[in-house]
Amino acid sequence: MNDLILKKTTLIIFCQIPKEIGVVEAATMSVNPSTAYRMLKDFVQLSAGDTVIQNGANSAAGQNVIQLCKVWGLISVNIVRDRPNIDELKIFLKNLGATHILTEQELSKTDIFKSKAVSKAKLALNCVGGKSAVEILRQLDHKGVMVTYGGMSREPVTLPTSALIFKDISARGFWMSRWTKEHQGTQEQEIMQRDIAQLLIDGKLRAPVHKLLPLRLYQEAIKNTLNAKGFTGLKYIFDFQGLDSST
Repeated sequence: MNDLILKKTTLIIFCQIPKEIGVVEAATMSVNPSTAYRMLKDFVQLSAGDTVIQNGANSAAGQNVIQLCKVWGLISVNIVRDRPNIDELKIFLKNLGATHILTEQELSKTDIFKSKAVSKAKLALNCVGGKSAVEILRQLDHKGVMVTYGGMSREPVTLPTSALIFKDISARGFWMSRWTKEHQGTQEQEIMQRDIAQLLIDGKLRAPVHKLLPLRLYQEAIKNTLNAKGFTGLKYIFDFQGLDSST
């Protein structure tokens, strides 16, 4: 009976996803690509040449933000934490389409905004919180919006009073699960899924760095994902193929 249910579930899912899309891409397209898509579409009216700044740019969602910005002609300023392999990481993000990559320390010293080499950001995407959130908020233009969708530092988001009063900055929150629940079966969801699927087929969106694990090794994924240092460097995806009662 369980085998029958599993086969039916797989059939339903695969009927909705083009066969040209790989298993990993299919498994993640409703999560990270959709999160990036909605945040870039729903909070600020962006046009080609506008600037988006984000922290946690090497995260799975951040990688999708970079690629969508490239597709839509947006300038992306991408902030990451310093680490031993920072040069390697910058090359990787650059190859994804990132316009600028800065460490958190470099952001506090950069003059790309003051010199107007890059226009002030209309949208800031925050998945870290704490000081990192404040630093990207400082780079927002008047009436800019910061969207928080995570809190990896486990520190609160603090908004400077001056940014609220003199720049009329807005702070919003986003949760993909809530959006999906509220828009299930709508034309808006259908359009997004179609757009993402086509970008995957065209090779303009790539799956994040990942590791496929059989479900019996779930402890490895949990242990590394909950690592307070946050330098896992990949996304864990459970592989249910071959799953049986002994697994």
